[in-house]
Amino acid sequence: MRATTLAAGGLACAGAAMTIAAFAAGGDDPAPTAARATPARDGLSVFVAQGCGSCHTFEPANSSAPIGPDLEVALVGKSRDDVKRAIVAPPRNGPMPEDFATRISPPELEQLVTFLLSAQ
Repeated sequence: MRATTLAAGGLACAGAAMTIAAFAAGGDDPAPTAARATPARDGLSVFVAQGCGSCHTFEPANSSAPIGPDLEVALVGKSRDDVKRAIVAPPRNGPMPEDFATRISPPELEQLVTFLLSAQ
């Protein structure tokens, strides 16, 4: 009986976390229709899903974190290729995870880069 109660509690917590994430991503609809989806909104979803805001400050994502650079400052004057490279092939001695090339699909990477560059 206790295991069933714990499992039910875990499911309730997971549901609450998904609801909070949907609201944090800017809406109450966790699965936007294709007509309402935009590259910036999709890029924000990728930003949130990949945990970028836990390290980077980026006002368009309402994130403030002290580990990585403030992206609004760091991305000034950067090209799409510069941004992609910084994500999928970061310097080996830095705190940026080195596995984003395998964790982010090419379409998600494009959405994320579009979102990041939209602040310029």
